[in-house]
Amino acid sequence: MKSRKNRSSIDIIANILEIAKDGAKKTRIMYLANLSYELFKKYLKFLMDKNFLEYDSIEKKYKATNKGLDFLKNYHKFKKIEEKYRKELKAIKEALMIL
Repeated sequence: MKSRKNRSSIDIIANILEIAKDGAKKTRIMYLANLSYELFKKYLKFLMDKNFLEYDSIEKKYKATNKGLDFLKNYHKFKKIEEKYRKELKAIKEALMIL
């Protein structure tokens, strides 16, 4: 399992939206995103205010909105690009060490 240390706010937001794609209760999101209750409340308020999450009062679950899902799709595209360039940078650094 990946270490959760030093996650960026963007990574945490993406993690919450991923968990809430199909709907999830507060405790499930908080537990799976590995957030304290206080930190979770801040992110929940932000995501609700920005219309990235909505609350389904019938199911009593939070669910990612279309806006939230669009963010998540773009986040995953960015991460793929970031990983590609991280690998290229590593190869360049290794090549420079040989010189």
